Amino acid sequence: MSITKIVFSITLLTFLFGCSEVNDDMDIDLDEKFAINGVFGIAIGSIDEKLPEGYIIENKEIVFTPNKADERLVQYEYSTTPKSHIIYGIKTKSPRELSKENCLSQRDSLIEKTLNILGDTSQFRITEEKNKWKIRESNQREITIDCEASVSPEHLQLVMIYQDTTLSLLAFREWRKRQKEITLIRF
Repeated sequence: MSITKIVFSITLLTFLFGCSEVNDDMDIDLDEKFAINGVFGIAIGSIDEKLPEGYIIENKEIVFTPNKADERLVQYEYSTTPKSHIIYGIKTKSPRELSKENCLSQRDSLIEKTLNILGDTSQFRITEEKNKWKIRESNQREITIDCEASVSPEHLQLVMIYQDTTLSLLAFREWRKRQKEITLIRF
């Protein structure tokens, strides 16, 4: 292989590597107003200054106790981006052993309560498929209420998720960059 080809190959690889680097400073407006903004005292888009020990290493959801719990739900978690600590998702769950009828009844009640809280939903996109109901705002924020399979086929679990797509992408990019940094440190 000639020197010219080697230099060209190195230049091309450097350029491609540079283009593949992700800009973690996405243009995100944390002050943008959404009707879907959080639940149980946790606000999507807010910055969590007090992350639990080990969170950055383990990439786990953060368990919290809500300021006002819902009687249907027993588990409360939220997720943040690893570098900027922006909350991008909230997940709540019921006990695992609900009958299908009970779960669907509780799901319908939770949907009704959610719609009442949101008020005018004419600008939202609402979809329903099997046990999963979803309401989406501005193609960015969404609430999913689902009766998911649980311990056995005859049992379901009620799950409600609040999520921001743009912030989820930011979290993915920050986690990917963090993994690259960890890999480089190990060598």
